[in-house]
Amino acid sequence: MTSISSKFFYLPLTILALVLHFSVFGDSTHNPLGFKFLNEAYLAACLGIASLLILASTEDASREFRILMYYAFYSVFVFTVLPAIFSFFTFGQPIAYGLIEERRMLFTFGFVPLLLLTKHISTLQFERAIIYAALIAVFLSWCFKFGLVPDLREEQTSWDRPDRSSIGPFLICFAYFYCIQIWAKGKSPINGEQRQKIFYLIIAAILLLTLVFATQTRQLIVLCLAFTLFSLRVKAIAWAASLCVLLSPFYFYPELLEILGLNMEFYGRSLDGNVEDGVRPHTIASVFNHLELVSWLPSGSLSLMWQDGFIPYFGEHFFLSDIGIIGTLFRFGFLTFLVVPLTLFIYQRIARNINAEMEFTYSVMLAFFVIWPLNGLFEYVQPVICMLFVIHALRARHLRSKERVHERRTYSQLQSCY
Repeated sequence: MTSISSKFFYLPLTILALVLHFSVFGDSTHNPLGFKFLNEAYLAACLGIASLLILASTEDASREFRILMYYAFYSVFVFTVLPAIFSFFTFGQPIAYGLIEERRMLFTFGFVPLLLLTKHISTLQFERAIIYAALIAVFLSWCFKFGLVPDLREEQTSWDRPDRSSIGPFLICFAYFYCIQIWAKGKSPINGEQRQKIFYLIIAAILLLTLVFATQTRQLIVLCLAFTLFSLRVKAIAWAASLCVLLSPFYFYPELLEILGLNMEFYGRSLDGNVEDGVRPHTIASVFNHLELVSWLPSGSLSLMWQDGFIPYFGEHFFLSDIGIIGTLFRFGFLTFLVVPLTLFIYQRIARNINAEMEFTYSVMLAFFVIWPLNGLFEYVQPVICMLFVIHALRARHLRSKERVHERRTYSQLQSCY
């Protein structure tokens, strides 16, 4: 009865939670299948479940939940509350609008429903849930590319790539990371059980090809390749050879590229070095001019819901989301040099307190460091960071389950160890 309920109830529910956690259907100018307020509804559900968990917590509660609560509260305070306060003093924006602008940080609470659901499914089922959720995003990406699903966006910002389908890109990337890790080690990163390497290699190839042909986001392609190098190292040569075999049909039959709709002009601009259309350099120049004007004081961020956001100050082409660490510098000013290393240190301490094995986490974070100039690590990648903590928690839960019953310790007994 338990296996039936886990397979037909909790497994689909876990897949749904992953789809929502990675905003596969979240409203965005880049997501053709986004629904308004879906992300907000999911975040509200996460907050509600977290609140109930806190109210019902006892000394015997799972230590992973308690430790990850610190991660969530710290992240929300530093990257949501503080920027809202800074924007109030700098631009006069009401604090409520600042909180709304940085609400994406609430994805840190996504660990709550995921960890609760994983109590009812096996490790293999959870790993398959990640793959199934990513394949849903892959299927929808290709459907949109070939015109099989409608574009639900009211505003299109990438007219140079009308067939671009940014549907769950971080979910596809994370599933790719997980598949490559299993292919490299031949075992589960959670419980160490042996896995079929060829299966995960095939899935990784499908995910990567989707990013190249359908998603068409250069930084995500670089992200995946960087993770492959950091994760495989010696085996990177074998991975490169595998890619050559997979891509050989396109070499012998170039017309396949046109059939699949590869935007050669778009990727050609990357090879020519002309990868910018002027928006990102304009934003970076505006940020440094502003920092000099305010003597490098923190400025927070503005919401379009309040007096058109940054438009009256910097024009229509000013996007903090496009400039990664420079956007963090705008939000926190000189405090960036304290906030960034402190946050990395706290995240690392939290992860090691849950479980000391950090190889997979380090490879993922190093890969994100590569694209940090283009994508805000703390502000926009919290769904991935949260999933890394979930993987850590599951590994710790597995190791604890191997202890003898009389040797297991409650959280209150473990507190003295950390």
